[in-house]
Amino acid sequence: MTPPARDHRADHRWYMAGIWSYFLAGGVQGVLFPWIITIVLDESSDRVGIAQMFSMLPMLLLGLFGGAAADRAELRRHLMKLQAIATLPPLILAVLIYNGVLTYELMILYVLSLSSLGGYIMPARDSMLSRVAVNSMGGNIQRAVALAMSGQFLGQVVGFQLGGLPAEYIGAWPLLMLQSALLAFAVFTTSRLPSVLPSPREHARRQPFKDVKEGFLAVLKHDRIRPVLMLMFFSGILFMGVFMVLFPILIRDVYHGSSREIGNVMASFFGGIGISSFVLSRLKPIRRQGRAIMLAMCTGSIVMVMIHFNPPIWGVYLLALGWGLAAGVSMSQSRAIVQESASDALRARMLAGFNLGTMGGGPIGAILTGYVIRWVGPLDAVLVPCSLMVVLWSAIFFFTPLWRCPLYPSPSPRDRQTSRAPSPPRQTN
Repeated sequence: MTPPARDHRADHRWYMAGIWSYFLAGGVQGVLFPWIITIVLDESSDRVGIAQMFSMLPMLLLGLFGGAAADRAELRRHLMKLQAIATLPPLILAVLIYNGVLTYELMILYVLSLSSLGGYIMPARDSMLSRVAVNSMGGNIQRAVALAMSGQFLGQVVGFQLGGLPAEYIGAWPLLMLQSALLAFAVFTTSRLPSVLPSPREHARRQPFKDVKEGFLAVLKHDRIRPVLMLMFFSGILFMGVFMVLFPILIRDVYHGSSREIGNVMASFFGGIGISSFVLSRLKPIRRQGRAIMLAMCTGSIVMVMIHFNPPIWGVYLLALGWGLAAGVSMSQSRAIVQESASDALRARMLAGFNLGTMGGGPIGAILTGYVIRWVGPLDAVLVPCSLMVVLWSAIFFFTPLWRCPLYPSPSPRDRQTSRAPSPPRQTN
């Protein structure tokens, strides 16, 4: 008796449910952490920048090792174990805050632990996506990536609202308990996914540093990925730190807001990413992906210039929304390029290497932004990344083929000849 065929569409639904629950928890953390550091503990801009640097740095440094581990592991069990461990830090912090223990150093330890786990969780989840997409979407990687990103960022938007609106009224510890529960639900959704065994080449345990080097070099040597990586890395230095550090300081010092305003700004930005990613998932694949990425990058500079003129708070929300709509294009297209180009044996490591490159500018930008705000103030600080972005964009335009060449893979001459060749006549008796 043969077992019933697996419902691959159900696999994709469980995968998306896991995305939503995991990033709902991330959205709660995304508001609570800067709110506690900036508003509750009333830290200076440079210490806020240092804290936000620690929220990103371990994930980036460990991501390559996480990719190597994911390539060697059975993905479902590996991902379940990591997410189960991730339920513990918010639970422990909730107990400590409930008992009146809250310090800057404690918050650093909390975010370090979750960021370190994220360095292993993200490559495993990204690698699982391509396996699920092959069966449920016929290998349409662009659509699968765009759908996953829409779930990721729209889930964060809901988490921002959960973390932003009631935080100042009910306190942090109930929301940390909610964060832990959402991570536990992500473990359950992952348990419903199919087992994904490593390829025979990767089944044997290898040297971790050799695995990391192999994945990162594969990214740097790839002609389609390298120019995108350069643009995303330097734009991360310019704008990711602005978003992570400047907006909380701006809300506190210029608009005199609290967790609600921080949550609304983040919800506007990530909501824009989610909306544009979902729209892209319903459209035909973009052929000139490089041009779309470069045009989207211009939006961040426009937003920063507009914020310099101190618009009303609702204007900040609208500007963040527009920035997010453009960021969804650049992020989904850049990740789709890697998913399409990576081999099965190196996919998790190449994705981790790309994450390191694209997000690696974030910690640098966070700490630099904190000091720039301290020197010139938040409204003038926004003009610094705008000026530097003009230089970066011009260098990418003139010295790389990113603007001129289509990056979406075209059929090879052999494929075109095959598709045009007439079919052989049928043999008749």
